[in-house]
Amino acid sequence: MKQLLLIELYKLVRQPRTWLTFGLITLLLFLINLGMALDGRIMFDMILQPMSEQFFISGNLVNGHLISYMALNMLWVHIPIILVIVTGDLVSGEFEAGTIRLMLCSTWKRWQWLSAKIITAYIFVMVFMVFSGLLMVLPARFIFGTGDLIVLNDGIQIIEEKEVFGRFVQAMLFGTLGMFTFATISVFFSVILRNSLAAILASLGVLIVSTLVQTFGMGIFESWQPLLFTWHMAQWQRIFVAQPDVSSILQSAAVLVLHIAVLTGVAFYRFNRMKITE
Repeated sequence: MKQLLLIELYKLVRQPRTWLTFGLITLLLFLINLGMALDGRIMFDMILQPMSEQFFISGNLVNGHLISYMALNMLWVHIPIILVIVTGDLVSGEFEAGTIRLMLCSTWKRWQWLSAKIITAYIFVMVFMVFSGLLMVLPARFIFGTGDLIVLNDGIQIIEEKEVFGRFVQAMLFGTLGMFTFATISVFFSVILRNSLAAILASLGVLIVSTLVQTFGMGIFESWQPLLFTWHMAQWQRIFVAQPDVSSILQSAAVLVLHIAVLTGVAFYRFNRMKITE
């Protein structure tokens, strides 16, 4: 099993699309930092202008912590779109290349082969999230400095500087769980559809529909929100309040784990029953 996993990781590293994802996130974060360096102060002043008569605001408000938080908000939907470029091809790429039969005729069992694919996807997601987190925090802190974090979430939330880094670590850990869920969805479609483009489009379709129902339901689909994996993925925002609701966050984490378990189980069932001549 270890040898099989090393083979899958080697194949992943050799794929140009793997490095493309890291290039894309680097470019996106560079553009966010550049935009905030040029217009961040003006934008933030416009946001706080209605409250300037009620509050006296001073200090370095447009700091690296604020930039990192805004980057998280901007990228929580975009990161899955980047990740699916790799995860949606892990299994279906073997079908398209014609290597699936060789793999299934080898001494490894089917569950071992699919397990290696899924673990490879999770390792890729973890490395990508660590890389993205470092790019979100370190350049922003260096360019914009540090300070307290002001968040407009359920009112005005002020997170003290000494607490901000810990909150970011917790948010990235929760975000990684959300990305595991989406990676599982893309691997699931990769097994079912056996076509990389179809798997990527199906995964993105689920992401888009779920996000639209969550965002633009206008009360019509409000009762559906707890069923949407994107709604639970977005609960990392609850970490950035003065008193986080830990039970609610853990509940959303449990729902994401349930999504992973169900989709993985169905993928294994379908893959084990697949005829080698299909």
